[in-house]
Amino acid sequence: MTDLAAPISWGAFRSANRIALAPMTNKQSHSDGRLSDVEIAWLARRAVGGFGTIITGGYAVSPEGRVWEGQAGVYSDDHIAPLARLATALAPTSTPGIVQLIHGGSRFTPEIAHTQGISASPGSSWRSATDRDIEHLIDAHRFAALRVQAAGLQGIEIHAAHGYLPAQFISPTENTRTDQWGGDLNARASFLRSLVQTVRSAVGSNFAVGVRLSAEDPRRGITPQETATIAGWIAQDGIDYLHLSLRNALATSAEPPYTHPLRLIRAAIPSELRLVVAGKLWSPQDAKFALTQGADIVALGHAAIHHPNWPQGMADPTWTPTPPPTSTTRLTELGASAPLLRYLRENWPETVMDDTSEDHTPGTP
Repeated sequence: MTDLAAPISWGAFRSANRIALAPMTNKQSHSDGRLSDVEIAWLARRAVGGFGTIITGGYAVSPEGRVWEGQAGVYSDDHIAPLARLATALAPTSTPGIVQLIHGGSRFTPEIAHTQGISASPGSSWRSATDRDIEHLIDAHRFAALRVQAAGLQGIEIHAAHGYLPAQFISPTENTRTDQWGGDLNARASFLRSLVQTVRSAVGSNFAVGVRLSAEDPRRGITPQETATIAGWIAQDGIDYLHLSLRNALATSAEPPYTHPLRLIRAAIPSELRLVVAGKLWSPQDAKFALTQGADIVALGHAAIHHPNWPQGMADPTWTPTPPPTSTTRLTELGASAPLLRYLRENWPETVMDDTSEDHTPGTP
């Protein structure tokens, strides 16, 4: 199936097409973890533009796991009402909303978390999680998922990629534990599996549960083969979809067996389990290629920042999304507030035109 416009079911919900908004840091919410109306509008703008599913950026499950300024949270009942406003904002388009759950672990920011960090193993500014900590962390994910469900959204995604807390447990270089949570792959994956099993049991079958994994991370010792094994395990634990984050979804793996990671992961999971992929996908041609390699859904990040109507543009077979840079004026029109513009300038300065001159994107999706 290479028809990006074809509807698809993810567990208990159905999307109008196979194009999702990828979870992205945008720094647009409040310091107390409340989701802001600015961020809600930014997400809803992509739903209006035709994205079949909206996946939020990483929302913190616990205060000590916060990573960046303006990060929304799901660690308090006070966060339910703003999440409900997001559900209301998405309702007119019938677009399902998924909240990504994140704990920074050793990637926490002390000035934001205001406490010592927790990870699989100790480091310079964080300590090793005790059994009691691990119980708390599992409960934090469970309560966060229940808050998202209470808000009327359709699912959650556990962020176990990019070196965040579950990935720190999976990593053989970052997890040096000798107890039940460390050692061989089965033990290193047990924290993530406990999160999945606990959340799945709490929310029931009418709410989507997904996991995001890095296919490979050489610095952390994460290999495609181990990722494939973990994917098979968490499929058994009851996830509805697996979100594979690739450095480049158009490239084969840099690790043995030097095949495309999508093919390797697809072979390790049941055919009915939805496979989502993200990683430098820009054009409809890129997205269709990912489907040919085994993905069911493509998740667009930077393409969605610069082209919030990307799915509508795709309806014209001759359309190609114009590459950046995009002016700050235009990005503001597309829903980017000052914190997001600063974040883009700091991390991808080549994508932002810091003036008010006319750029080459107006009028394009």
